[in-house]
Amino acid sequence: MPFRRYLAFFLLMVFAAKANAEELPGRLVLGFQAAFALENDIPRNPTNAHINMLYAQPQIGIAAWRSPESRLPLKQFDVISEGIIGGSLHPGGRMLGDTLLFRFEGKPLHGVLPFLDVGSGPLNTTINEHGASELGGNVQFLSQGGVGVQHRKYIVEYRYFHMSNAGLAKPNHGFNGSMLSIGLRWR
Repeated sequence: MPFRRYLAFFLLMVFAAKANAEELPGRLVLGFQAAFALENDIPRNPTNAHINMLYAQPQIGIAAWRSPESRLPLKQFDVISEGIIGGSLHPGGRMLGDTLLFRFEGKPLHGVLPFLDVGSGPLNTTINEHGASELGGNVQFLSQGGVGVQHRKYIVEYRYFHMSNAGLAKPNHGFNGSMLSIGLRWR
């Protein structure tokens, strides 16, 4: 199964990055998150495929702005390239893509760092070929926004997203969903 090969490759990359994490240049940000996403049932439609997705999110980025002593609530701004490698558990199909993600970090509270993510990017997917009437064509765009917390190097995050083909093919119904991810981050 191709998904297992991609997942094994990126897990190997994450563990290699972890081994060298102490030597990262000052502005480099590396991360890896595993996500489970579920189509929202809004509005209720009996023809919906109720899409469930499981995917890996390898990340590499740069701290574009950092000011820990700032009196602003924002302490750091990161620009991150986040991969999307996985597939749909129901109705089936694969996903491969990338998201340009903007991460806004707040002030740490009791060792917990709150952050906000906003981003969008293209996907190549075969979910539409497995009976998901919401998606027209293999090229889709995933726009998302969410909140999360980081404690040491561990991350938990919730995101709300919209997936559609941006009018490239018909139909272009698209769908909204919710995603929960866990992961690791090194800087």
